[in-house]
Amino acid sequence: MLAVFARSASFLFLVCSYAASFQTFLLAANVPLPQSRIEDRTGNPELPAKKIPKSPKRTVWNLDGGVFFSTDGHLQNGSCFRLSGEMTAPDFFNGLRRIDTSDGVTYTLHNKVVTEYPPQLQVILHLLDFPCTTELRDSAVRPPLTREIMSSLSLNFFWKQGIAMRPVESSKRIAASARPLAPYSTDAAAELAPRFEWNYIFTIASEGVALTNDLVLIIQDQDRKVVARVAARL
Repeated sequence: MLAVFARSASFLFLVCSYAASFQTFLLAANVPLPQSRIEDRTGNPELPAKKIPKSPKRTVWNLDGGVFFSTDGHLQNGSCFRLSGEMTAPDFFNGLRRIDTSDGVTYTLHNKVVTEYPPQLQVILHLLDFPCTTELRDSAVRPPLTREIMSSLSLNFFWKQGIAMRPVESSKRIAASARPLAPYSTDAAAELAPRFEWNYIFTIASEGVALTNDLVLIIQDQDRKVVARVAARL
């Protein structure tokens, strides 16, 4: 009986020594020891970790100073011009922000949500006598914009929502001027036709108009042909 117990004790000692030596070998070899796992025996399955919702993509547009636009125009007689301008309003655009997210578009003015234009807007236009192309190979002589040509053109304003367009209820020209442009060659100034930059200021009735509307400008000649079209978009 004692002999059996002694053998058992010797065998247990050898097993424990082997286990300790194997653990020491694993530590020396930087092999991670197996982790114990505590099972939940209450019958409630382990709840999955909650996913943190991703914040929507957000783009902020600074509209300080107003909305700027430009385009090129071509007349049937060969004259060309560059039309540029600005849509603005006192104390409205400074601080105005457009915020684009996956949920839609929001406009804020000094951190307050706004949805409509102010009662009146101001549109400033610069119409510059401009080359039809910048290629030097184009040597065709084009007629300059004269007062007679400018007086034959008509300007119309429209509100555009999606693909629907409607005329602006009221607009008024409050200023107009023409500034002569310096010729590209001072030596040939006497032989060149004078060219001008034409400047205009208009007021536009905009009370109750949603900010999602674009202001579209269309210039037509005396034959009702569109010679230039541009939109001021928020």
